[in-house]
Amino acid sequence: MTSKICVETVVQCPQQGGLPLLQQQHRIPSGTTIRQLLHQVAAAGIVDAIESGNLGLAVYGKRAWLDDILVDGCRVEVVAPIEADAKAARVARAAADRSRRQRTPVSSVR
Repeated sequence: MTSKICVETVVQCPQQGGLPLLQQQHRIPSGTTIRQLLHQVAAAGIVDAIESGNLGLAVYGKRAWLDDILVDGCRVEVVAPIEADAKAARVARAAADRSRRQRTPVSSVR
């Protein structure tokens, strides 16, 4: 007899403003992959969308892949794909801020 684990799936629809479209709890066999879970919950179309890059996949907000093995308590999130690299965006904003700032010379202390 295989042991069972509890996981949660959350599928968000970008057209709905990111509000959860589907949120469910599942008891699945230990060793199940995200791909297997999504096929079990009749979400084969979601798997195709993830593979084509139209949807993103995360576990508790961290990037995940379809063949990752789930552990007890996982929250699998299917969301709109990330279109920008957060670090690159911060670097670009910092560079723009630096170029806008005027540097004033420091007067000498007498």
